[in-house]
Amino acid sequence: MARLIRYALTLMWLALSVSTHAGTERWIEVDTAARTLTVYQGSRPLQRFDNISVGRGGVAPLHYHGDGSTPLGSFHIMRIRTPHVFGSFYQLDYPRPEHAEQAFLDGRIDAGTRDDILLAARAGRLPPQFTALGGAIGIHGVGRGSYRIHRDFNWTNGCVALSNAQLHQFASWARLGMRVVIR
Repeated sequence: MARLIRYALTLMWLALSVSTHAGTERWIEVDTAARTLTVYQGSRPLQRFDNISVGRGGVAPLHYHGDGSTPLGSFHIMRIRTPHVFGSFYQLDYPRPEHAEQAFLDGRIDAGTRDDILLAARAGRLPPQFTALGGAIGIHGVGRGSYRIHRDFNWTNGCVALSNAQLHQFASWARLGMRVVIR
């Protein structure tokens, strides 16, 4: 019963974090069903990128190492790596505390791993990337990959992918610490 209550509270926290946006905050929404990435200022859309790709394993509340899914939730850009094999890489702070709590409740990570993820979040650091929850989730381009595959399939290992031209435009909006909501 306690497990169910904690899970419900985690879902409520996630819903609140997704639905509340400060009026002047610039943030990013990834709509996995519509295959769009939109940059907003408050509730006003500034630029939308169509025909994005997500993980070949679909989307899921929790991403596990090797499952190819794109995790749902509210994240922040923690690192910007350029050059990168996919053009540029905007690394997100996955896994977040709510992902760690749920994975712990599900018996997929131990208390020490959960605590390491919680401590990293409190300190504003990138969480551990080599746990059962995986890591290296972010936004990137196609690089030297196939645009046809990008257009027709969700092909990543869990990241959000834009075309290289879109990634170049996205770079003018993206900033360290910027909130990214994947739904």
